[in-house]
Amino acid sequence: MSMVKVIMTWDIQEGKEKDYIEFAVNELSPTLGVLGLQINDVWYTMYGNGPEMVVSGLMESRADALGLLQSRDWSQLRQQLTDYVDHINVKIVQPKGPFQM
Repeated sequence: MSMVKVIMTWDIQEGKEKDYIEFAVNELSPTLGVLGLQINDVWYTMYGNGPEMVVSGLMESRADALGLLQSRDWSQLRQQLTDYVDHINVKIVQPKGPFQM
């Protein structure tokens, strides 16, 4: 079994920053944890053209990650997330080793 990384990106809607943070702390993060995603990175982009938020975590296998993304729980969570963010993108990748130059 090979670990995979789930990378999620989005942009917070203008004026919804406080509500988004409350949702992320109280709903999003705990629910993703219950669904088996071990979040290990959260990045907020202050400047530039990339996505404003990047959240990534590890799962035991690609099948587990696909199961999460096809679950009713994720569908409901994603629907709630759209109240606060735009441009949601999710991908599954093979994690790289320690720092690679």
